[in-house]
Amino acid sequence: MKKIFAIVSLLLISLAGIAQDKQPVYKSSFFGIRSDGTTDNTTSIQKALDFIAEKGGGTLEFSVGRYLTGSIQLRDGVDIYLREGAVIVGSTNIYAYKGAKGIFWGEGVKDVTIEGKGVIDGRGPGLLDNIDGQIKMRHIDEPVIPTLVYLKDCQNVSLKNFILRYPATKEDLYIIEGGSVTVEGCYTDTK
Repeated sequence: MKKIFAIVSLLLISLAGIAQDKQPVYKSSFFGIRSDGTTDNTTSIQKALDFIAEKGGGTLEFSVGRYLTGSIQLRDGVDIYLREGAVIVGSTNIYAYKGAKGIFWGEGVKDVTIEGKGVIDGRGPGLLDNIDGQIKMRHIDEPVIPTLVYLKDCQNVSLKNFILRYPATKEDLYIIEGGSVTVEGCYTDTK
């Protein structure tokens, strides 16, 4: 009987340890992030990632809907999960990117995963039209054209299973410069 009690006690302690190691999942709506496709969520999404990073890490989960945004800087230990039907919609206003090289971007970040069956849609043609208009009006000269995901010198970063659409960079769905990044199951359905 003592052996059974000891085994059960060890099992419960092990399960408690596993439960404590699991990172929390935060719903995007908790941070006031709107899924209507027209509200600019750039500031709300960035504040959500910053908050989760300050709390020691976790996952920001996007449910079904369209989430308009400019550039979002990734944070150490913060994952992004795109449920099926969730679409991250890139702004067609070049000023929404503030010179960043991607909708989601990170330089030197570590322990990040972007995954799910959702979509990152850069709306490239609309963004390129906006850039051309700004150049013709002489408001800008040669802007940085953002891709969908830009990573430089990042460690332990994974991109998994989501769909990539209409990058403004035409040939590059994502750009990875150095570091340790794995890409698995991501694809484009752009015709």
